[in-house]
Amino acid sequence: MPRTSILALVGVALAVAGCGSSASTSSTPSTSAAASAAATTSSASATPFLANLKTVSKIASTVPANGDVNPYGIVFVPTSVGKLQAGEMLISNFNASESAKQNGQGTGTTIVQVSTAGKVSPFATIDAKTLPGPCPGGVGLTTAVSVLPGGYVVVGSLPTTNGKTATAQYGCLIVLDSEGKAVETIASKNIQGPWDSTAKSEGSKTTLFVSNALNGGAAKGLHTIDNSTVLRIELESGEQQAPKVLNETVIANGIPWVDSEEALVLGPTGLALASNGTLYVASTQDNRILSIPEATTRTTPAANGGTVLTEGGHLKEPLGMVLAPNGNIITSNGGDGNMVETTPAGQQVAVQTADTKTGAGSLFGLAIDPQGKGIYFVDDGENTLNFLHEGQPATPTTSSTAASSAATPTTPSAPAPANKSISVSVRTLPSVGAVLVNAQGKTLYTFAPDKHAKVTCVSSCAALWPPLKLASGATAAGPAQLKASLLGSDPDPEGGSVVTYAGWPLYTYAVDSAAGQDNGQAIEANGGRWYVISPSGQVITTK
Repeated sequence: MPRTSILALVGVALAVAGCGSSASTSSTPSTSAAASAAATTSSASATPFLANLKTVSKIASTVPANGDVNPYGIVFVPTSVGKLQAGEMLISNFNASESAKQNGQGTGTTIVQVSTAGKVSPFATIDAKTLPGPCPGGVGLTTAVSVLPGGYVVVGSLPTTNGKTATAQYGCLIVLDSEGKAVETIASKNIQGPWDSTAKSEGSKTTLFVSNALNGGAAKGLHTIDNSTVLRIELESGEQQAPKVLNETVIANGIPWVDSEEALVLGPTGLALASNGTLYVASTQDNRILSIPEATTRTTPAANGGTVLTEGGHLKEPLGMVLAPNGNIITSNGGDGNMVETTPAGQQVAVQTADTKTGAGSLFGLAIDPQGKGIYFVDDGENTLNFLHEGQPATPTTSSTAASSAATPTTPSAPAPANKSISVSVRTLPSVGAVLVNAQGKTLYTFAPDKHAKVTCVSSCAALWPPLKLASGATAAGPAQLKASLLGSDPDPEGGSVVTYAGWPLYTYAVDSAAGQDNGQAIEANGGRWYVISPSGQVITTK
């Protein structure tokens, strides 16, 4: 989407319950299915996540040394290894340099790594001539970017020779090691134009979901083909163990895609996995959000892409997708520069403008700030990484460094607001029982190297595992299930204090995108093991 657009530094929020024509127009069975999904997933907050996010700040340019443009995919790095730095973001570029003879879509070859403070460094430049396996058509990096155990990065390739759909080929998934070197490709009959992805890892196993936008091959002329799919791939990887494909399953089919001179292709794009196993899909061509139940276990494809959760209304070519901390679904519009928030029941509850140029089509990949303070997003008209947040806009000090006001919301060591009690609560999780959670219902963890004594998770560790901060003079409070005598605090080496329970400093986990998730339980990361803690003060070490 090589367009020129103007970055909006002031957003306009519309956060009215039931705004627009947000109800699903599907049949009664579909509506019931949506309601059922909502009942079994994390309950969405009554207050939309987008409601108070009215400011857009530019964090950095995403253009690397070779001039690639059109940033599409964005993902946070969970663990530091090799070039990968925990708490920083990987961003893929879909187009080659604008100064090149042909600035074609599907010809971008680079991934850059960007910190929340705006520091930019190259991660990978992929040469189609030296790929270690098959990738029909070559390299054109899409929105599909995921990080696997062992520091391996999987990125989608939907390549063209001249930026036109007629020359597009199926591509593949390219696997990079933690140094950015291509070590293998994943290509099969099920991978046909990998357009976006999302992943869930447990130990060495990863469930990777990929939306395909070119099933049946590229088509000449503007017409719709109802045969795109969503693919589930089971992988195993680890330290010095490149990902191995265990199995592939098509879990949804019959999704429409259409040629687009401006966008190359409009088809199934953004993906987001809820804690109950429901996978949400942004169906760009027909302005819908689809819901695929039992996505992690189903063995047959959901027809027509699954249940229509919502369609039309404020959805204008939805592209990127992410789950908000309250469990709602955030999508970025390619048609009008807005973000839209939808509940698991299918109600569109908020709209936020992130790019004021109508029809700019510049919004794509989304990533929630690790502390839930806002949304990072790429603007492929300006070729920038931006941050949608509360407060005043930041003024970058250089083209690649954001001002401190943009970085402050995501700095783990920033003190909590003064004169405000920090709430610790209790939630029962299916796998481990009753555990401590924060005020938003996010699971709280202990870090074994703290040794029941002091805060040791700092810097890049704290970017991935934000400590539960306590301002000077504030107190920690909780319900009757908690023992008040066990609540306390320890000094944070980076400033302020961290809430403790039974002597253990408490942390959230950036990978937990919604309340009720425990993706960090019993995992090894950032130099030690992480465990939830019970109301009795007992650290729970079982998975």
